[in-house]
Amino acid sequence: MGVTLTTVPVEEYLRTTYHPDREYVDGQLVERNVGEHYHSLMQSLIGEVLSSRRRERRFRVFTEQRVQINDEPRYRIPDICVKRLPYHVTPILVLPDVVIEIVSPDDRASDLLAKVGEYLRAGIPHIWVVDPYKRSVVEADAGGIREVRGLVVETELTGAIDFGQLFEWLYEPAE
Repeated sequence: MGVTLTTVPVEEYLRTTYHPDREYVDGQLVERNVGEHYHSLMQSLIGEVLSSRRRERRFRVFTEQRVQINDEPRYRIPDICVKRLPYHVTPILVLPDVVIEIVSPDDRASDLLAKVGEYLRAGIPHIWVVDPYKRSVVEADAGGIREVRGLVVETELTGAIDFGQLFEWLYEPAE
């Protein structure tokens, strides 16, 4: 991940569209690692599973949506986030209920850990870090950070997500 060398005013960041979009941390634009095959496919699979439950469980699913982390200002762009209904619609999503980060080959563990810490301090109740290469899931909440044994993650809002099944689908032959 790269960081620009010049400070960008938050107002400029909020009114500018970047391709691909960038995060905003301490006045700096931060590039995100995106666009890799397994990362993209995993994002789609998770989104499909969650979207199929959105009406029944009363939530919305967002991909690559700018999220305000705190008042510093700091904006992150999780791969996927979930927001319980009803909520106040704003251009920047505030306090999602679930944030999902999908590991890319170029991601550094220290960067992901920093994001997880920011999400926790912001009060986001559920954070999942999905690694499609190691076929693992880490879950973080007020109780701490832990690897998910059995690869099933469940919240009251989303219900159970079987990442073991998603990893199987991810690596099906592309015929």
